[in-house]
Amino acid sequence: MNPNFLFGSSMILTVVLVVISLLCTFVIVAASIAVPFILMRNNQKRAQELMSVGTQGEATVLALQDTGMFINNNPRVSMLLEIRVGNLAPYQVQKVATIPMIRLSQIQVGAVVPVMVDMSNPTHPDKIGLLLR
Repeated sequence: MNPNFLFGSSMILTVVLVVISLLCTFVIVAASIAVPFILMRNNQKRAQELMSVGTQGEATVLALQDTGMFINNNPRVSMLLEIRVGNLAPYQVQKVATIPMIRLSQIQVGAVVPVMVDMSNPTHPDKIGLLLR
């Protein structure tokens, strides 16, 4: 067998593997940059829709638990809220949200917080927005 043939085919294989690894790296980097922007845009769109169609009310924080997760150094917490809005009877909703660290003092057990509620589905946690100042 010709030694040049073996060297040439292993060189081609190396180049192919390098190209494949570079393409995979590019796809992973592109996805890691694009996915947060897409999620952020969806969250902003949802917040804008809630502000345009929502009804303002208030919620009392009945329970508060740390989930142990942080997003941009802001804690993600689980809250049990008693919502009072419009002419509906007060009702309870379990909501998980990321609270900016500077606003965390507003979310304590017993605190009354202004909320915006989409009346098309007022008991769905994603249809309730906290209006923290």
